[in-house]
Amino acid sequence: MVYFILRFHIPAMDGLKYTVKKLPARTVIGIARRTSNAEAPDTIPRCWQEFLVNNAPARIPHRVNPPVMYAVYSDYEKDWTKSYSYLLGCGVTRADKVPEMMEVRNIPPQTYAVFKAKGRMPDEIYGVWANIWSSELPRTYTYDFEVYDKRFTRPVAKEADVYVAVDPERLEKAGS
Repeated sequence: MVYFILRFHIPAMDGLKYTVKKLPARTVIGIARRTSNAEAPDTIPRCWQEFLVNNAPARIPHRVNPPVMYAVYSDYEKDWTKSYSYLLGCGVTRADKVPEMMEVRNIPPQTYAVFKAKGRMPDEIYGVWANIWSSELPRTYTYDFEVYDKRFTRPVAKEADVYVAVDPERLEKAGS
């Protein structure tokens, strides 16, 4: 964790602001790696580089329109302090054809705390996650993901959303 903070500028957040959303199931195909937060400063940028340099989005059939990229966190060993699977990919309408060297994540319907990262990337994404890790959010450690849509392609004021799966009952109790 210390390596993570020292390597990147983590923006301070004025409190942990989020909205709560229930989302239907979704499917993502992409390049996956097993990592941990200690390894993520190396693993995740390499995954992005491989995904973009090899034009992986063009190889993924049945992409949703408009195109949306996802970074999916799943298969948590325990919680954010242990290892997990990271998949960078595209949302798809179906996953009947999975390109070689890629994997599928079928994200079930869940309730999420949704955070907005806006500004200098990837620093803002890391800042959101650092605040989530230090929060008392009742996480389920099932499937969390980041959404990179057309707002992320802006030359300035880039935006992405971070969806963290939460237990809605525990979240409601914590709010009362």
